[in-house]
Amino acid sequence: MLGSLTLLAFSNSFQSGFVLDNKGLLLDPRLRDATPENIALILKHTYWWPTGEAGLYRPITTFSYLFNYTILGDGDQPAGYHSINLVLHLGNVLLAYVLAVRLIRSFWPAVFVAALWAVHPASTESVTNIVGRADLLAAIAVLSGLLMYLKSTEASGWVRLFWLTGLGVVTTLGVFSKESAVAILPLIVLYEIVWWKERRPHRALAYCCIVTLLPIAVMLYQRSVVLATSPPAEFPFTDNPIVGADWWTARLTAVKVMARYLWLTIWPEKLSVDYSYNQIPLAHGAAEDWVAFFVVLAVAIGVVLLFRWNRTCFFLACFAFLNFVPASNLLFPIGTIMADRLLYLPSLGLLACLVIAIYTIARKPKMAALVPIALGLIAAGFTVRTWARNRDWQSDLSIATADVRISPNSFKLHRLLAASLFESDPAHSNIDQAIAEQEKSLALIDSLPAKLSPPDAYRQAGYYYLVQSEHGPVQNAQAAYKRALQALLRCLEIDQAATPRSVLSGGDSQAYLLLSIVYLRLGDAVQAYDAVSKGRALDPLNPQMYRQLSDVLAYQRRNVEANVAFMQASAITSLQQGKWQEAADFSDRVLSLSSLDYPAAYYLNAMANLHLGKLDVAEKSAREAIRLDSAHRNPRTSYVFGLILAQKQHFDQSAPLLKTYLNAMPNAPDAEIVRKQLREIERQGLTPY
Repeated sequence: MLGSLTLLAFSNSFQSGFVLDNKGLLLDPRLRDATPENIALILKHTYWWPTGEAGLYRPITTFSYLFNYTILGDGDQPAGYHSINLVLHLGNVLLAYVLAVRLIRSFWPAVFVAALWAVHPASTESVTNIVGRADLLAAIAVLSGLLMYLKSTEASGWVRLFWLTGLGVVTTLGVFSKESAVAILPLIVLYEIVWWKERRPHRALAYCCIVTLLPIAVMLYQRSVVLATSPPAEFPFTDNPIVGADWWTARLTAVKVMARYLWLTIWPEKLSVDYSYNQIPLAHGAAEDWVAFFVVLAVAIGVVLLFRWNRTCFFLACFAFLNFVPASNLLFPIGTIMADRLLYLPSLGLLACLVIAIYTIARKPKMAALVPIALGLIAAGFTVRTWARNRDWQSDLSIATADVRISPNSFKLHRLLAASLFESDPAHSNIDQAIAEQEKSLALIDSLPAKLSPPDAYRQAGYYYLVQSEHGPVQNAQAAYKRALQALLRCLEIDQAATPRSVLSGGDSQAYLLLSIVYLRLGDAVQAYDAVSKGRALDPLNPQMYRQLSDVLAYQRRNVEANVAFMQASAITSLQQGKWQEAADFSDRVLSLSSLDYPAAYYLNAMANLHLGKLDVAEKSAREAIRLDSAHRNPRTSYVFGLILAQKQHFDQSAPLLKTYLNAMPNAPDAEIVRKQLREIERQGLTPY
């Protein structure tokens, strides 16, 4: 019955595509082949590497994606991923039923607990959303681990050892799937505290602490090692305003959000994938804040009183809290102020309390018959809402369209809707609609100081205005250019106000490129040249920079220089396509004709000739690239020079250069190539690594 109900509720989840974060995580190059190199990349890097950094380390979850992509051959077809998610959720539902039977000691209440949790609409963000798999895996670990512990307390000898070993294994899998699985240990301790007088489990609890603390300690150590070699995690203020609040405001806001989670558990009508700035304002003493505080306070007092009235209900309420607290923003800020997926396992404890409360209220014989009807209606309502919610998860456009009505003050949702509209029509006939949504997004953050604002939102707006100028009436083009100019200047103002960057990461090169295009269309070639020159300095291997530079120089009637810039663009394109001879020829012509400062041309020439096996020519160009690039703004000059010297077996000189590149760009896609080369040098005993 539970399986059928779950399958019914999620029967249309298989139609959902790679929505939102799924694109970045499921199409990760590390998942393409189950090779030792890719396995090492998963173990040695964070969850979001190389596309971003959120301070998360979840290799087991990433291995599950690898299993789908490579072993099962699902690739970029989402149906197989959804199947695994649904199987995991079904497993969790059965574990929830077994745990409920164990705690409540009654068949039908346990069935209704599992049934309500199986089809709860908030769970769609963990089940239908493929990358919600981390929640599913962590839940399996917590539920099965708690049951295994209870089994171990009832056994002895090798049977107890079997259950304790299982507890250690699932704890390991859980904490390496999602950090919140560390809740397994405090849950077991809580269970024994609640029923201490009846059980007195001194030895069993000691064994539990050993087999759970060990994998947790290993996870924390390995996580610290990986994070130490990764860029610092970024938690933008607009994603979670709590990160920018003082201590008291942050905690009071977290409490306010807890009230929202409680309501969402009981009445999951309004669901959203995003609650970013300014959908949930920081607590400031408004009436809404006070109501939320008193609700949470009343619930907390009620939970404390439950210890005397109903210890099972007390444990289940604490079960919800302990599973929720790692992502609550109470102890430390996380990457989001609120997310439906964070309710996945906590909602089990809350729903179990709801079922027990309904059975307790309806103790009279005349009312007892109404309990199954009432709970059945709740389950039916949840099922219908879940089925309807799955339809929102079909694409970025469908989820943004649905959720912007639920979270109209979320800057990210309006921005997502703008981007989805823009991408949904290659002809961009809906550009006005996309711009309208982008402007709603910007209106929500315009009042923020530059250091708290996201520059890319304004860059995106500038690009949309440029596209609008090409698709609208000619007489409106000038107005579109001026709006683009305003947006791009704001983008660069924000970018420059951000935390000072190293010269290696520099600034927003794309904003400078777009700004140059706008200035040129407004007829200001001097400003256009200045903008594209800054962009080229930040991104010297972007062919678009040189094409734009060519256009600016041609506008200024500097035709020879324009031709050189265009050839540089062609050289870069040929190199990116692996056309080494073409790249060498184009870069040779650039170097023979150019009187400009083009250290990138020497880099291109060195790389092309390296692949052609012309090591002496490559070395000469690499040395010149390093000489011209005296500030070492582009660490790739050290990279190519190190590879050339390694090929010429000058290992004592190549190793320091390769290490320089690795230190500067540890997460670059070709960083593993460098590490492999350094290991080969070490193997030969020529240079220590």
